[in-house]
Amino acid sequence: MNAAKARMIGWSVVLAARLGLAQAPLPTSYTGPWQTGIPPAGWTFASLGLDQIPDYDGINDGAARFQTTNSAITIHYDAPAGALTYWVKGLTFSGGVFRVEQSVDGTNWTELAAYTELPTNAVFQTRFPAAAARRVRFAYPSRVTGNVGVDGITVEAFVPPEISAVTATGGVVRVTVPATTSGRSYALEHTTAITNVPVVWTADDAQAGTGSALVLRDLAPTNGLRLYRVRDATP
Repeated sequence: MNAAKARMIGWSVVLAARLGLAQAPLPTSYTGPWQTGIPPAGWTFASLGLDQIPDYDGINDGAARFQTTNSAITIHYDAPAGALTYWVKGLTFSGGVFRVEQSVDGTNWTELAAYTELPTNAVFQTRFPAAAARRVRFAYPSRVTGNVGVDGITVEAFVPPEISAVTATGGVVRVTVPATTSGRSYALEHTTAITNVPVVWTADDAQAGTGSALVLRDLAPTNGLRLYRVRDATP
């Protein structure tokens, strides 16, 4: 009896890992194979068809084929995500909806992207999950005609913005953020006291990331003392 229990417990551990019940540390990525591959920790593959050959990311290990309404790839990760990137392509796709979604709890899902049209040549896509999300999912719940191919999925770790310089000239305070990400938004805010509970922050400036440095400005620094922060304000 004890030996039987030991074997059952051991099987349960292996099964949990293969079903993606663990959380993936970030960054996490996978390129294939998909139908016959073993998902990394935190990843779950469901009802995928034969891998699409050639693949889309140039690694030559196949692209995932979504061919039924049950086809899905889910990634459960352990910390705030930065960018979600992937390749996607329509395979005689028409009339349906292919979705990329995010979730905080694995039960309630919100949309990151919904494709009603897809190109016949694979395109590289970037999305930004919410800071509170801990799961993303690729799913084909509304299939009419054709299939969808996906490849080269990566979930990056979130990197909070840094301040490299603060200068005040001509009545304007300039705050330099040395590195930004294209597609993300950055906000400059100030407070006059960090001992208040809660701390009250006032907006000064907001700009879109460019992939390089940004200079955010406070055009009217009227207080004698201002404490600044830059936060990621991506919706």
